[in-house]
Amino acid sequence: MFVTNALEENEELLPSVTLGTASLRDVLRFCQGFRIAGIGSLLSTGSATHFHLYLHKSARAFIHHLRQVGTTAWMASKAAPFFDAVACGDDEAALELARLAPTAADRKGEFPEDFFYARFLMNSVLPDMTPQQASALLDSYERALEGAADSRLDACRALLTGNEEALNVALTQMMEERDSRYQKLAEKEVLAEELLATEAYISVEGLALTRLATLKGMSLPEEHLFIPSTARAPRSQNFQSDDWRQMWP
Repeated sequence: MFVTNALEENEELLPSVTLGTASLRDVLRFCQGFRIAGIGSLLSTGSATHFHLYLHKSARAFIHHLRQVGTTAWMASKAAPFFDAVACGDDEAALELARLAPTAADRKGEFPEDFFYARFLMNSVLPDMTPQQASALLDSYERALEGAADSRLDACRALLTGNEEALNVALTQMMEERDSRYQKLAEKEVLAEELLATEAYISVEGLALTRLATLKGMSLPEEHLFIPSTARAPRSQNFQSDDWRQMWP
């Protein structure tokens, strides 16, 4: 039901997304609709085939939007479509989103630490990014935290240095913190039912981190909270850049 509802809502948004008249908020909701459909398919079938396909559609739809309207309204910390691209193995889309993303934080709209986290991960897929530049970015991230702990920074440091044990610890903490957040949201009844039934169970962000680690030759445990091995399976299909216009596989 949630998969069907998400795709039907996307069908309603499709004309405005195609024409470039949709707001950034609506486009991100369009991408989320694909994410809900993908996670719903994964949870109901145990197969990652449609999961990967819908994450790919999310990333490609967002790229289309940016090409239509430009990138001035986008903040790098709104990185969900980038995570979708990395998690499903659409490396071309991930690279394009990394190149299109802002290189400076929006001082009025996002926390600096959120920007540096997303920007570091995006930079990690750019072929011309040096370790020195990556390290400098994380130093800026750490300064923005003003002494506060952040498991995401720990994960980034571990990715940069290739420290598998440290990444495993940081990723475990990130997913435990995520679990706590979702439990509180469920108790307060402030999260939509379809999100509690889908995104609450699968972390596409976590999947993206594990895949970035794999691309660096790092090895992590097969299972993590919210990052099941079924979702980490290699994609089994070829992607087409414009197939995001089709709601149903």
